[in-house]
Amino acid sequence: MKLQRIFLLYILMNVIVFLRLDVAPAFAAANNPQPIDYINGVVLSVQPLEIPSNKNMGVSGKNLITIQLTTGPEAGKEVQSINYTTNQPLFDINPSPGDKIILAVNETQSVKQYHVADYNRLFPMYILVGVFILSLLLLGKKIGVKTLFVICFSVILILKGMIPLILSYHWNFILATMLVCAVIATVTQITISGWNAKTWGAIIGTVSGVVIAGILAAISISMMHLTGLDSEEAMMLKVTTLSFMNFQEVLFAGIILGSLGAVMDVTISIASTQFEIKKSCPHYGFIEIFKSGINVGRDVMGTMANTLILAYTGSSLPLIFLITSQENVSLVRVMNLNIVATEITRALTGSIGLICSIPLTAAITALLLNRIDKK
Repeated sequence: MKLQRIFLLYILMNVIVFLRLDVAPAFAAANNPQPIDYINGVVLSVQPLEIPSNKNMGVSGKNLITIQLTTGPEAGKEVQSINYTTNQPLFDINPSPGDKIILAVNETQSVKQYHVADYNRLFPMYILVGVFILSLLLLGKKIGVKTLFVICFSVILILKGMIPLILSYHWNFILATMLVCAVIATVTQITISGWNAKTWGAIIGTVSGVVIAGILAAISISMMHLTGLDSEEAMMLKVTTLSFMNFQEVLFAGIILGSLGAVMDVTISIASTQFEIKKSCPHYGFIEIFKSGINVGRDVMGTMANTLILAYTGSSLPLIFLITSQENVSLVRVMNLNIVATEITRALTGSIGLICSIPLTAAITALLLNRIDKK
């Protein structure tokens, strides 16, 4: 599950970088209606400039940056750009000599203007992806290849399957999410574990656990009046390109996809153990196999439920610091904030779905193994 998240995070980070470049390139280029191109460059020098006291307008720094272009038709050319900072870490870019950056280029009255858009982070990302793939192949060998396939399949299915179904074909968000989760679970389990009883027990258990998490998520979102607008990205989409979208359904999809990996881990662990026990003790019946699955599930449950809670807690650390730093804010008020209730719902509904998948997987796999043995 952790490996899947690393690869998915890499894909999402690339998407976010390019989306950011499209919507917020730079001070001077932000409101320019002319087409904007993006090219790479490397910083050669940074020279501080004086800011007139009567014209600072919230600007805290002003630098003349000399940049050598590394891509595009003008590769090799040296250009200059004025870069402003405002003491806002979310938006400020402070490049140093040697840094690789991305430039927004627009043309006004036949004069090209270059603006620092962002750091170029792709090369370090590619290194991480290469190390990840290499470690998978060296340690996993055939299983590593299969793992790489299912990770790529899952990411492509979400980006090229679920998203177009919703945006282009206007499928119901909940239906599209559940369908994609079922396909990912099926392809992943069959690819990794083969076509056998333990695989089908894990698949059915996974889908059942995800459905339970989905039902709880839908009920919780409705009863708590959660908006789904708990992040800057969601609010940006709401006021710009996807104002028509129901962001409660987006929240639902996020909860389900977030819990899918953990549920798959639990179900295949239980089903594999039951499969091996049945092979070693073929005289065991349904009850014995079921009990063994429950016992394994109980051991796995603690760590995997904790994994989900810690994952959501880790992603919410800025929120936690923000809350704990406000000494005079009522706990009742804090707990009823939309963003806090959303994070609690994410963690708990996914964990409940995971817990419920344990007895379901144990029972289904025991039943399948028992029937095969009788044939």
